[in-house]
Amino acid sequence: TLAILSIVFGGTVFAQAGTLDNIYSSKTLKVGVNPLFEPFSFEQDGQRVGVDIDIAQELADKLGVELELVVPDNFSDLIPMLQKGDIDIIMAGMSITFDRAKVIDFSDSYFDTGISILLNKVSSSPLGLGSVKDLAEFQSVLNQNNNEDKLIIAVTKGKAPEKAAASLFPKATIKSYASNEEAALATLNGEAHIMMHDEIFLKLFVKNNTGLTRFKAFVLNPPIKADAYGIAVRKSNQDFVNLLNVFIRELNYEGGSNKYLGQYLPVKSNIVIRSIEIDDQDFGD
Repeated sequence: TLAILSIVFGGTVFAQAGTLDNIYSSKTLKVGVNPLFEPFSFEQDGQRVGVDIDIAQELADKLGVELELVVPDNFSDLIPMLQKGDIDIIMAGMSITFDRAKVIDFSDSYFDTGISILLNKVSSSPLGLGSVKDLAEFQSVLNQNNNEDKLIIAVTKGKAPEKAAASLFPKATIKSYASNEEAALATLNGEAHIMMHDEIFLKLFVKNNTGLTRFKAFVLNPPIKADAYGIAVRKSNQDFVNLLNVFIRELNYEGGSNKYLGQYLPVKSNIVIRSIEIDDQDFGD
């Protein structure tokens, strides 16, 4: 059934096709992806690769259309691009949040994860946090020492952890940075005591930067807040949302996002709000 929105103006009826109809008529699925979010979307040997790219290709194949990847300059450009019709969907490791759902629609979650804390053990020592072993101890010591008002948190501007940090630590100082990498490096440089972000990004960052992080920073387990990524669609496209939910259900029957995740990030899953363990044995020497 064609999803048609009829608009009456000056006695004339105009028909505006829905997103799914436009995809079929153009024979192209335009997907807005994250400019840099390893292992979901990143450049490798001159090619755009990642979990989101693989899932987008599978979706395009099932729709019988070509895939066109659209990479914005900034993550924050994606929702305006979707609303203007420059892209058909967003698949960018985008967290499903209440505020975003006011202006766009989301599919069911295609990847369940969590917001975690990267702790700089050196800079956080004056707060009594330098020797904590996990999230529970971090929270306990922070409360016992009554130091939340001295805590400085690095986040990426416009992403879900920015709001989560303000909600979970209302007395803390929040510093927002333009990119995930800038926020992580700022934390390592002592500009912040902790960074809050997706646990896979944080653990991969620590692993890929052992020269900077060894003996200095690590990711607390488990995540402090559950998180989930959805496929974003323009409002008034419920038929397409329904189809995407069926696609995600079938994807999950076949192993879900993890069947692609292993190509970029050998992991073993320790389910504590879906905590992802990244150990040396997973990567080899």
